[in-house]
Amino acid sequence: MSLNEQLKKVSDHYTSIVYEKANLADSQELADRIISFLTEKKIIHKELSDCVLGSTGHKPAENFGSILEKQYEGFLDSKPNGLEIITERSVFENGGNGLEQVNCPNCGQNQIEEDWGSALENWYDNTESDLVKCSNCLSENPITKFNFEPNWGFGDFGLIFWNWGKFKSEFLIELEKVIGTELTIVYGKL
Repeated sequence: MSLNEQLKKVSDHYTSIVYEKANLADSQELADRIISFLTEKKIIHKELSDCVLGSTGHKPAENFGSILEKQYEGFLDSKPNGLEIITERSVFENGGNGLEQVNCPNCGQNQIEEDWGSALENWYDNTESDLVKCSNCLSENPITKFNFEPNWGFGDFGLIFWNWGKFKSEFLIELEKVIGTELTIVYGKL
């Protein structure tokens, strides 16, 4: 991609698919299972390359389009355009583009004004309580139970598809079957 084309590109988009109930002990086995599944279907290449931001990932293979409803224009010529697999505790968010609401899982009251820093740090470090007390109903819940808008995901395992576009619902259902649980989808833009 020429410098002019790169300058014309407004921003990079990504879709994070997060298994929030995974633990670190299972993360590498899940990564291996997903790599096998996606390489057998020729969605990604097994070899790692520099196709993601700040790390290595898997380039799209010849059948990548079969899982997409719509792909971003210039996808194959853009960088990043790979699949990044995360196997460590991470917060999957919308690229720092802000939050509109953080709703209590019990009463639904928006708690965006609460102090989220300590709970987030405690969850991330897995050291102390990540409970947040709702100022409305006074219930205490882990930070991961609150409803973030736009959506956030919390987990020890996730897939980040860089600039792929919109996935077919059939693919997401199939991925849930391979992993064995419901997944959280987070859309982001840098």
